Amino acid sequence: MSKTCSLHYVSASHGGWGIVRMAALVPEAHLLFVCPSACGRHNAVGASVAGIKHRVSYLFLTEADIVSGDFEQMIVDNVDILFKALPKKPRALLIFTSCLDDLLGTDHEPILAELTRRNPDVKFRHCTMNPISLDSKLPPGVTTYRNMFSLLEKREETKNLVNVLGSNVTYDETSDLKRFLTAHGYRVANIADYTDFDSFMEMASAKLNLITSPIAFKTAEMMEKEFGTPYLTAYVSYDPEEIMEVYRKLQKILDLDFGPALEQEKKKACDEIRKTQEIIGDYPIAVDYQAVLRPYSLALMLSRNGFHVGMVASDSVSAFEKVSFEALKKEVPEILIENPMSHNAVKFPHEGENYLCIGFDCGYMTGSDRVADLMEDEGMFGFYGTRRLMEMLLEAYQSKADVREMIVKAGLII
Repeated sequence: MSKTCSLHYVSASHGGWGIVRMAALVPEAHLLFVCPSACGRHNAVGASVAGIKHRVSYLFLTEADIVSGDFEQMIVDNVDILFKALPKKPRALLIFTSCLDDLLGTDHEPILAELTRRNPDVKFRHCTMNPISLDSKLPPGVTTYRNMFSLLEKREETKNLVNVLGSNVTYDETSDLKRFLTAHGYRVANIADYTDFDSFMEMASAKLNLITSPIAFKTAEMMEKEFGTPYLTAYVSYDPEEIMEVYRKLQKILDLDFGPALEQEKKKACDEIRKTQEIIGDYPIAVDYQAVLRPYSLALMLSRNGFHVGMVASDSVSAFEKVSFEALKKEVPEILIENPMSHNAVKFPHEGENYLCIGFDCGYMTGSDRVADLMEDEGMFGFYGTRRLMEMLLEAYQSKADVREMIVKAGLII
């Protein structure tokens, strides 16, 4: 899993939401990519696959534009042209520049100031599409997410609202998080819930931000500084004990008591785990780092509950996973840790091996037809997430899946 090698294999199963699809979650916003034409092709295909191409525009730069320095004025002038061409003026324009802009060192503040002067009714943000920063503390996904929420404005009033930061999809109404909080007069808010810009603004008045993924950590820090909104780090877990601890912290922060319902939900999750293990038995399971944020934690939980976890597919060990990683190696020393981005992965060394795969990266590596269709913990949280995962495992174990069809349906973007 060393990152010292720069030669990677990027399979058809690699990818996720991508910054285009994620940024388009901002209601009534438009995206403008300012870059050489070759840089825009990938995002254009991704936008088309995601069904949002009508919300994405491109200003392609030539070598002459870059050398002359004219592209800075080109951005300002072409935004005017873009707004006249669009059927409706957007409430926000997210302007993305590519790696080239990092090398040029463009000062975007004067550009944004001029755009704001010309269009005071539109909020402008500069975002980056620069893969060269992927190994830094501020990769494109992190900065884009922060820019999305920087559009919010401070509110005087505070609502009984808990924001979920880090999830690109809303949670099911039957999830324990929503039921617990609704019973105490709170609402759970997700950016995916909003269809208009003004309603989205209420996320600035929340009493708490719940961070479910590292991509949202810098955003939560910004919102605490700008709006005074405290945050609770609660990365998605499928371990009932860890989930219980998160709910204890949530109760304390909001001064609530979820009562006996908390233990009841935990018991349901534990019963579902036990029932699923009895059916699946010792059939080998493979866990994919694109399916879940914490593959080592999930593998450890499954192993401790009697499942036979044979492989974890991941390209690294995140800081928040080190404890689980070390425990997993100690408790299951024979487990395979495979990097799906290794240049050796192109040889498909595990093709034909029997695995019940959590995620289609493992499914693609092994050619398995037993695959739980999960990507980036979508919709999963709390005991609901654990129960839902067990349901998905049973479904995958008892029926055949077409991994290629899953990959196409997922609309993966690198």
